Amino acid sequence: MQSTRKNKFVIANPEVCIGCATCMAACYKSAYERGKLATPRLIVTRTFNGVMPNQCRQCDDAPCANVCPVGALTFGEDCIELHEEICIGCKLCTIACPFGAIRPAAETMPSVDYALEPDAMLTLESVAGLKTVAVKCDLCKGREGGPACVEACPTGALMFLEPNKQENMILEKSEKAVEKTVETSHQHKG
Repeated sequence: MQSTRKNKFVIANPEVCIGCATCMAACYKSAYERGKLATPRLIVTRTFNGVMPNQCRQCDDAPCANVCPVGALTFGEDCIELHEEICIGCKLCTIACPFGAIRPAAETMPSVDYALEPDAMLTLESVAGLKTVAVKCDLCKGREGGPACVEACPTGALMFLEPNKQENMILEKSEKAVEKTVETSHQHKG
């Protein structure tokens, strides 16, 4: 049986991306303002062939959600949702993601006095005294303007796609084209 899921997602055009990392800064700020772990959900990736942000593709079949043992990754209405509060940091989703778009990140725990833990490096994925959780693009859920990265990109390299709306727009354009053709043929006959 073929899936009818069509998730929203953000896509990058590597031909236009200049690698400025403005998208990462906007993502960090959006996550912080929405009460999520304050870390960017996308990473600007640099290769020999160019540069572009890499983030969750919101896969319709979502291997990450299929392997999550605690249900922290779930199939939402139009995206793959991550519930950081129940993530146990097992990293199975990072292994399952074919795009490398999910990363583990650590957050401080209220029960630990970090002033007394000088060796705690908050940037490491697994450190005693820190809670590790999965981090992935959540399309800035709850943010009024949609994904912050798209809004902040100075070159327009990032686009927010909503397949269901795209299909509706294509159908509307097709219907209008058919109506126009019918009108034109009626005018020529009359």
